[in-house]
Amino acid sequence: MNPRVLVCLWGLLVSFGIPPSSFAQAFAFRTDGGDEKLPWFQLKPGEFPPEGSAHHIAGELIALDHLNRSGILRQDRTDAISRSHWDEQLPFTMLSFGSLSYHGAPAEMRDIPIGTHLHGQFYFEEKAGKDGKGAFTKAVRLEDDFSFFVRQQRVWRVGAVDLEKGTLTVTSVGAEGPQAEAKPTAFVVNAATRVWKGRAIGGLADLTPGQSVLINLTVCTLKGPGRCTDIWLDAESRTVASAQQVEVHRQFQREHGLAGWVEEVDNQQGIITMALFAGFDPKLLEDFAVNAPVSSAVAEDSLRTYDQGSDRMKGDVLELQNVPPGPGDSGIRIKFKPVTLLEGNRPKRILRLFSGKWKVDDIPKEERLYQ
Repeated sequence: MNPRVLVCLWGLLVSFGIPPSSFAQAFAFRTDGGDEKLPWFQLKPGEFPPEGSAHHIAGELIALDHLNRSGILRQDRTDAISRSHWDEQLPFTMLSFGSLSYHGAPAEMRDIPIGTHLHGQFYFEEKAGKDGKGAFTKAVRLEDDFSFFVRQQRVWRVGAVDLEKGTLTVTSVGAEGPQAEAKPTAFVVNAATRVWKGRAIGGLADLTPGQSVLINLTVCTLKGPGRCTDIWLDAESRTVASAQQVEVHRQFQREHGLAGWVEEVDNQQGIITMALFAGFDPKLLEDFAVNAPVSSAVAEDSLRTYDQGSDRMKGDVLELQNVPPGPGDSGIRIKFKPVTLLEGNRPKRILRLFSGKWKVDDIPKEERLYQ
């Protein structure tokens, strides 16, 4: 790379408060479509990873443990996978700062049905996998097809519907213009396919050529391109689906608290600076303000707390800060002063933070670390 370009990039990163070490890392790891001779990025405890450092893997969710935010994917068949390794299981665990999306909205593992086709961003874990040679077991993002296409600003344009053969032929296009893929795709539809039309349930007969739709899939690559589990025919049906999932998410967060880790502790003043993890609905931040009450509960990597009904510490917000966001990092920093500093309030330990406006009740026993 041209030295003058390197200097400019260095200055740009420094101006955003990004340390020089991150600049070096940005050119030292492999990326999807990049130099295959480079090693995959290795996560470091207590540090958010740089942009573009994860590896994309798609597959079907075939098992999950929502309490510990872990599961198993059956990976899609691709040219990069030898035939003898097709359909292999990929056990994974969500990183503490990992997030999920379902129906275009933030979600928890419990919200995603078994059989859902997911797109994920994963990090390599050395000595993992059956052979101990390492595997992509740490997920920083998981999203269903609906969410993936919304983020990519793409939809499926219906080309043909053959109900007798049970096929739906579509072409991926940009949501705001053509940008169509050259080759159409024929998905399977059947009586089990749910069709959403406006605020009601439609039917396969409502599918017509020219429509722009979103689709959730299952058994992708195992049985052709995949089978449609859900089809959203119009903007209203998609808005309804997202709005409902947002409310599910908000309810969960108010009951369990926003997750993040301790970035800094001023032991003299008893002040904690907490970095909130990415993936929560921004509207929840409206319940946090300077001088407003909050409470915090110590959590583990699974984001489970011990007994939030009795061991949370109350305090007041001193400052709300914004820094450049990144993978897993919301860019939101909250300074608050709890009544007492606990052992779990050390830097890089994980907390759940509750607004004083939220009613903090006991959570089910199986969700607690302390039982």
